[in-house]
Amino acid sequence: MPTAERVPLTVISGFLGAGKTSWLNLQIRRGLPRDSLILVNDFGSINIDAQLIEYQDERILRLANGCICCTLGGTLAEQLAQAMRMEPRPAALYIEASGVAEPARIADIARVSRQLSLATVVCLVDASQMDTHAGSPYTGAVWHAQISAADQLHVNRLASDDASRARQLTVLRALNPAARLCLDGNTVSAQIDAVIPAGAPTTATAALGAQAAPVTAFAPSPAWRSVSLNYAGPIDAAQLEALLRQYADVVLRAKGMLKRRDQDRPQVFQLSGATLSWLPTRRAAAGNQLVCIGIRGERFDALGRALARLGDSKPPAQQEPHKGVAL
Repeated sequence: MPTAERVPLTVISGFLGAGKTSWLNLQIRRGLPRDSLILVNDFGSINIDAQLIEYQDERILRLANGCICCTLGGTLAEQLAQAMRMEPRPAALYIEASGVAEPARIADIARVSRQLSLATVVCLVDASQMDTHAGSPYTGAVWHAQISAADQLHVNRLASDDASRARQLTVLRALNPAARLCLDGNTVSAQIDAVIPAGAPTTATAALGAQAAPVTAFAPSPAWRSVSLNYAGPIDAAQLEALLRQYADVVLRAKGMLKRRDQDRPQVFQLSGATLSWLPTRRAAAGNQLVCIGIRGERFDALGRALARLGDSKPPAQQEPHKGVAL
C-alpha cells in the first residue's frame, strides 16, 4: 500500500499520572482529524481513562484487560486489525498507552504494518516525580524506556526555581537528545538553552547524581498490581484519602469516578505521586468506580481490602502483572 494511503498512528505514553489523558483531551479540544479513532488502554479491569476522554464521536476502543503487551499477535494487533476494517476507515489513530507501557513496542507495530505509518511518539513527563522514578527498582526501567522512545517530550509540573528547572531539563535532554521538548504545548529548545547554565552535566546520571542507577540494574519484570472496585453507594472521601496516604509507599496511582457522601454530583478522583484531586465530572458518570495501581505485596493487598470496606463494594478485582514483556 502506498505510504500516502496509510493511516497515521500517534502513540501517547508516559508514566502513571503524567498527564496523558489531559494532553489527549487538549488535542481533542483543538481538533483531531475527522474520523479519528482513539484506543485507550488502562491497567485495571475498569477503564476509567476511556470515561475521561472528551471525544464527542465516541470512536473509542477500550482495551480494559491490562497492559498492551507481549507480541505483535496480541490484543493490540487484533484491535488495530479491527480498526482497519471500520467504515468509514479511520483517518488517524491515537493510542493512549497504559502508564506502565513501553511505547517502542507499540510503535514497532506501525513500523511493520502495511496499513499504518508512525506519525509520532509523545511522552508526557511529570517533572516533580523524576527523582522518585529515576532510581526506583520498580519504576525506573519503564520510566527511562518511555522517555528514550519518544519523539516529543511534553513536560508537566517543572520546579519553580531556575536551578531545579535547569537540572530537570538537563536530565531529559541527556536521556533523549533528539526529542522535541515541550512545555504547555510549545517547543522550548530556546528556553532550555537559556535556562541550562554553561558547564551543566551532559548525562542523566551526572545530573541526577546518586539517585540515578543504570537501567540494566532494574528488575526486568516490575511487580505491578492493580485493584478495581465498584461501590454500590457514596464513599467517605476523607477516609479514602487517609487510606491512600497510609499506604503511600506501595501506591503508584489511583483514579476513579466516585460518588461522595458530601457531594451531590459524582467526582473525578485522581492520585498522582503525593497529589490528590477531586473535580466534578464533565460527562455522565458511568458508575461508582475506583482503580488503584501499586507495587505487588502484602501491603498492597491489605490496601485493597481496606478500600473495599470503605463502602458497600463487591470484592475487589485484583489483576496480576502480565507475563512476558509488559508494555
